[in-house]
Amino acid sequence: MKKILILTRFRGEYEPRRLAEEAVKLGYGVDKVNYEHVRIGVSKMGRPIVDLGTGRKLDEYDLIIPRAATKRGGESMLGVKSVILEYLEQTRSAEREIKVINGESFKFFPLMGKLEQGLLLAEAGLPVIPFVSFRGQRGWKRYSEILEKRKSEFVPVMVKARFGSHGKNVKLAETIVRLNKLALKYSEGDVLIQPVLKIRRWYRVLVLNGEVLGMMKHRQKDKFQVLAQQEELSKIKPKFTKEQMAELEKLSVEAVKVLKANFAGLDVAWDEDSKQWRILEVNRTAQFKWFEKAFPEINVAGRMVSI
Repeated sequence: MKKILILTRFRGEYEPRRLAEEAVKLGYGVDKVNYEHVRIGVSKMGRPIVDLGTGRKLDEYDLIIPRAATKRGGESMLGVKSVILEYLEQTRSAEREIKVINGESFKFFPLMGKLEQGLLLAEAGLPVIPFVSFRGQRGWKRYSEILEKRKSEFVPVMVKARFGSHGKNVKLAETIVRLNKLALKYSEGDVLIQPVLKIRRWYRVLVLNGEVLGMMKHRQKDKFQVLAQQEELSKIKPKFTKEQMAELEKLSVEAVKVLKANFAGLDVAWDEDSKQWRILEVNRTAQFKWFEKAFPEINVAGRMVSI
């Protein structure tokens, strides 16, 4: 019987539950394990120990699905994920293949935020949003000094934290006063400053094994738009040609490939000024709850456990 291990922050979340549900339908054995419950150590014989608390060893599984590894409260379980992937690499057998969704990607890029994605995708020649990045109060001070030396009027910008999802840690600064207030809030950690693009429509795209499972369209929220452009954008009724949608699919597949992933959810927007698609973000542990609810004919969980 095929065995599947789902590593997660919370076993009760929609995605782990759906993955387990579909695996059981296929007659597979399933274990859902919280990262914080994994015990790692070294035996008296000097051998590594990875105790999942399931009664099974890692190399007994046929498929491993690592979900997001960050706990509530900011404590990271990233180290546990990295140790597990390294252990699998060291115990790999030529006789038996253990598939790990995004295993290669997590191995090469254990921690990947907006900064790392932007650099990797830009290096591959894919369209992303331009940005500058710095860290801490010293970085803000240097950035403010550069702005003060410019003679032109302040241009609105988006301020983003290196990590975040669902638009969290993303703020619009239409004035220098607002930017200075945000500097106090984002005084620790890496921050990205990006131009405000004229966006009316963006898509959430799910990609699995080089294939686009589906695309869900979204309207850009007013809080991410410059007030002076909101009326203009509200009059735009986006309509894309088959060629444009094909380009969106191609771009999404290429981006996932660059990040060495075999599953990801991408946010890709249409830039009304430059008339091109731009990649906003790529999530290697993308949620798919609302995607499955919007498109019940697309069984994302079933496709994932069947690879």
